[in-house]
Amino acid sequence: MNDSKRELFRNLEKFYPPKGALRILEVGCGSGANFEHYPTGCRITCTDPNPHFQKYLKKTMAKNDHLVYDSFIVASGENLKAVEDNSVDVVVPGYAEGSARSKESSEACKFMTVSA
Repeated sequence: MNDSKRELFRNLEKFYPPKGALRILEVGCGSGANFEHYPTGCRITCTDPNPHFQKYLKKTMAKNDHLVYDSFIVASGENLKAVEDNSVDVVVPGYAEGSARSKESSEACKFMTVSA
């Protein structure tokens, strides 16, 4: 599984903005199982409908000190109003199927910057 994830995330560096850190929104982050695969210096915003995941995220972030943890937002995948428009470079659907109540409903694109 780790080899598959490594392959999926190896192209993230292509999305770095001209200035600053790569900003990632992970929808349905769970306990943060993808964090080890993100490039050094990324800024991570996490969402999950389960507020209890935040305590597990803190443990995962401590193990992945190559990242900057911006925030944890309690929200389902189709209700991401708390995420500012054009505020991220990449949207990663972590465990998004479990965090979205409707497959037809997606707000992910409105958060991405034009360069993404």
